[in-house]
Amino acid sequence: MSNHAIIVAAGAGKRFGGQKQFQPVQGRPLFTYATSVFDTHEGIQTITLVVPKRQIEATRRMIKAFGFKKVRRVVAGGKRRQDSVVNGLRTLRSKTGVAVIHDAVRPLVSKTLINRGIDLCRTYKAVIPGVKAYDTVKRCMKQCVQETVPRDELFLIQTPQFYDLRMITKAIARADFRIEYTDEAAMLESLGVPIRVFHGDRYNIKITDKKDLKLVEKLLS
Repeated sequence: MSNHAIIVAAGAGKRFGGQKQFQPVQGRPLFTYATSVFDTHEGIQTITLVVPKRQIEATRRMIKAFGFKKVRRVVAGGKRRQDSVVNGLRTLRSKTGVAVIHDAVRPLVSKTLINRGIDLCRTYKAVIPGVKAYDTVKRCMKQCVQETVPRDELFLIQTPQFYDLRMITKAIARADFRIEYTDEAAMLESLGVPIRVFHGDRYNIKITDKKDLKLVEKLLS
């Protein structure tokens, strides 16, 4: 059974102040780090990159320059994350296998995490990595604490997320796209699809602001 990576690199980067996925990190664009991990992973057959429409040609040139072998398609993203993921999934020729959906701005994804997710997806059809919330969590309104939220059952969810391709294709056809989902799991939750969580990796950092970028640069050095 084949495994297909969808790397989402279409965000506008409003909180960052620009398209962070193309920011140079140690002399190379940020998105190339995660792409390289999937490109050299023996269990991944194809990669689809989803980028802003204006960046398609530039991205293709970068793929050629870095010698990526498994990137089959570079497609335009949509207005929202979910639209970008759908655009990527629709380009897949295979109708079976595992869709591995990853944020390009998580450059430290490991092959161990990918292996674990693919293996679990064979059994559970929808699996996502997460790290437990160890800090005290409080719900606040207008900077005033409303309550302390029990953290025992809280996980901070990461990517890549792993879905049976046939299952997620059917789910997309049923989902209400008037709703904005923060990830694919949220969409499946709304349809009552069971999702399995497994332990993620605390080093699998998502770059949201420039401080995150500096931290990743230190970890890569």
